[in-house]
Amino acid sequence: MNLSGELFAVIQEAAWLLDEQDQVLVKTKAASILESHYQLTLAKVLEIARGKGCLLHSTKVVCLECPVGEVDSKGFPFVLKDKQGDLYDFWGSLHSQAAGTQQLLQIVPQKTNEVGNRQHSLFDYLNDAREKERKQIAQDLHDGIAQSIYSLMLETRGLKWMPQDQQKEQMQKIDRHFAEILQEVKELAGELRPMTLDEFGLQPALVQFAQRTEEMTGFEVKLEQNGSPNPLSEAQRIAIYRVVQEAVANALKYAGVNQVKVALDYQREYLAVTIQDEGAGFVLGEKEQGFGLVNMKERIVALGGSLSIHTSLGSGTEILLRVDYDQDKEAQLKGGI
Repeated sequence: MNLSGELFAVIQEAAWLLDEQDQVLVKTKAASILESHYQLTLAKVLEIARGKGCLLHSTKVVCLECPVGEVDSKGFPFVLKDKQGDLYDFWGSLHSQAAGTQQLLQIVPQKTNEVGNRQHSLFDYLNDAREKERKQIAQDLHDGIAQSIYSLMLETRGLKWMPQDQQKEQMQKIDRHFAEILQEVKELAGELRPMTLDEFGLQPALVQFAQRTEEMTGFEVKLEQNGSPNPLSEAQRIAIYRVVQEAVANALKYAGVNQVKVALDYQREYLAVTIQDEGAGFVLGEKEQGFGLVNMKERIVALGGSLSIHTSLGSGTEILLRVDYDQDKEAQLKGGI
């Protein structure tokens, strides 16, 4: 052990010497610095190295087709957050030493020229979903509100060419169109961030969403609640709401049925949400990107939660997510249910 300590004192890279039970025997100064600057969990990194976990999900059970593909313990990519929550790419490697009784874990920052066969940075992957959301917002603004305002502008300009006795009726029409555009703006704002979610919490926001969906489409969102609601952080409320919203939209478009069930199960330490339909189902690997399933997973996993999807052709679809309650008391006091 003295020899290992002397050797580790001069190694410049972040490295950990572990025993066969994954306990740290000794680590380098760079390793200590890495631990102090980033949200690093060695157990999670070791799971990734051994193929039991992946860079975005806690276990392979909840992992869809990860963009990295197969992981080799001799060199695997993963993401770490710094103390401010920003994401950074790293490479890790795990080697057995001394007849398997010791293990050497090394972690280095990932450089652009070290990505190997990967076609895109992990940053690109993590930002894809956000970019798609921005694109959808821009499209809604262009196709909806912008076109309505342009139409209204033409109607207003046309007033000066109208006979005076027709202007009053036209003004009433313009007034109605203004009201319609205002409603469009409110609906878009509600899609971006429902006011009910901030003012009253998750449950009332989902009730409002279910009512609005049925009023506009005839599609029934059947809400169920088990247990007494516990406080959720702002980030948790938003992520869960968006996942339910996306899942219901998918069921409406593709399931071929007229109802989806959303169950909120408040346990002592976590909230479990089930979104289930008895529709057509699908082949998971073929529809992942088109159904926005990766985006759903990213939202929940970013909170330290888990999300799994169970489906097959003709057997409906069930989405299960779990989020642990925020232990930060200040966040809980500010949060809603």
